[in-house]
Amino acid sequence: MNSNPVILRLLAYFAAVILLACLLSPPLYWAGSALAERGVLPFLHGFPFHRYFSRCMQISAVLMLWPAFRWIGIRRIAELGIERNPHWRSDLLAGLALAFIPVLAMGAGYLAFDVYHWKNGIPVAGGLRILATAGAVAVLEEFLFRGVLLGLCLRSMKPVAAALVSSAVFAVVHFMRVAMPASDQAVGWASGFAQIPQIFSSAPPWPLLAWGLFSLLLAGILLAAATLRTRSLFLPIGLHAGWIIGQQGLPWVAKFRIKPPEALLPWIGPNVVSGAVPTGVVPAAVLLLTMALAFYYLKHVRTRLPSS
Repeated sequence: MNSNPVILRLLAYFAAVILLACLLSPPLYWAGSALAERGVLPFLHGFPFHRYFSRCMQISAVLMLWPAFRWIGIRRIAELGIERNPHWRSDLLAGLALAFIPVLAMGAGYLAFDVYHWKNGIPVAGGLRILATAGAVAVLEEFLFRGVLLGLCLRSMKPVAAALVSSAVFAVVHFMRVAMPASDQAVGWASGFAQIPQIFSSAPPWPLLAWGLFSLLLAGILLAAATLRTRSLFLPIGLHAGWIIGQQGLPWVAKFRIKPPEALLPWIGPNVVSGAVPTGVVPAAVLLLTMALAFYYLKHVRTRLPSS
């Protein structure tokens, strides 16, 4: 298929996702608030509208995939370059280890050099939430960005260009989070549309934004390369989940103590985007280490695994 129709249809897909999120978020907010007040879903009490809008963006992205596939001409997942993986267990576990262990070592170094200090109390529920988040986010984002977006880019671009474009989109989309509005602001049918001009309002200030984008771009390139090399999503899912567990696990057990947060840049900065994206040269070096280990696994370990 010619590249221009594919790109235009992708843009139309993103526009449809935003439109659907705008329409869905108010009724879901009203329903969630009512259920919280009645004690049916008490954990939704005080859940702000901007979070409903963010969740609706994710839900809409999934709901619109099938019509988008049909429109673009995708009938089978294999047309996106994804194949059956006989080494899926090894890839998944290897990804988890190769991502988590370097981040764990980085966290130990942060604690040793007093960049972070231990918290007094560590709630067990927080660890369970991190594990659940890591699994859900890794599967969803890898399917959307490496399965769908990278696969669609490959239909009109060479692999290197497709990896770079999909990684750039992956990095930018992480900062599409609206800031919390005033608590007394009433929610109406137009509230979702009012979020659109503020869609990047919660992005961190410069230079943290640049460092966050750089970390996400590096991660995206590695995840895209792993997908292209294995023609599967299991290694990227493992890598992604391992990073989330490591990056969110550190703020769970310890607190960043440097003030102002940018004081140690360019070497070390605080985590951004819900505490999951590291900033600075040191975290970038850890990502590059994981990249080197992943390529070693692909070249010297995976090739020796027996086919099932």
